Amino acid sequence: MELHSRISQHQSDRTDTPTPDEITEKGRVIIAGTGRFGQVVNRLVRLSGLTTIVLDSDKATIETMRRFGVKGFLGDPSRPELLAAAGLADCEVLVVAVDDHDNAMKIVRHARTQRPDLHIVARARDRVHAYKLFQAGASDIVRETFDSSIRASRYVLENISFTEYEAAALFRTYFKVDRAAMRELAKVWEPDKPLHLNEAYIARAKQLDRDLETALMDELYEARPMQGAAE
Repeated sequence: MELHSRISQHQSDRTDTPTPDEITEKGRVIIAGTGRFGQVVNRLVRLSGLTTIVLDSDKATIETMRRFGVKGFLGDPSRPELLAAAGLADCEVLVVAVDDHDNAMKIVRHARTQRPDLHIVARARDRVHAYKLFQAGASDIVRETFDSSIRASRYVLENISFTEYEAAALFRTYFKVDRAAMRELAKVWEPDKPLHLNEAYIARAKQLDRDLETALMDELYEARPMQGAAE
C-alpha cells in the first residue's frame, strides 16, 4: 500500500508539471519570474521600448499575462536548458525575480558561470539573502521592501519639519550610501555565523551607520542653504 501510494504520488507530480513552452523569440532582457515584482519590472522595461523574454513556472500566471496581451513563456527558469533557449548567451540583462530563495541562487550562479560579463539584477528577500546573491555573482540586488520603506520615510519627513526638497535630498543620499554599505557588509558576512555573533560584521555595521549619519547631515546642510537662496 505504501509503495502504491508513492507511485501514485510520483505519477501525480509528473502529471501536474506542465510541459515547458517552446521559446521562439529572443529579447535584450530576460525576466525570470513574473509575480508582483517581475510584473512591474517587465511593464516598465517593455513600455520603454525594449524586448523582454518572461519566464515563469506558474501556468495560471502566464495565462493571465496573455489575456492582457503580454507574452510570457511557461517553464522553470532555474533549468539551464530553458535559460539557454531564452537567449542567455546573447541577452544584455537578466532579472532574477523568482519567489523561491534557492531557485534564485541557482539561477544567479548558473548565469554568472555561463556569462561572466552579464549584468544580473536579482530580487532579495532580506539582507542575508542579498549577501548570498552578491557572493553568487549578482550585479545589483533589490531588497523586496527597501525602496518602499525609504519612500515611506520620505513622506514622514515631508510631513513633519522638512521641505520636499530636503526630504528628496535625504532620500537620495540614504539610498546611495546604504547601497554601498550593503556591498561592504557582504565582504565580512559569514554564511555559517549569525549576524549578532560576527564581531567583524558588527564593527563594520556600526562604522557604516556613523558614516551614513554624517552623509545625511552633510546633505541636509547643503540642501537648506540652497532652499533658502531659492526662496
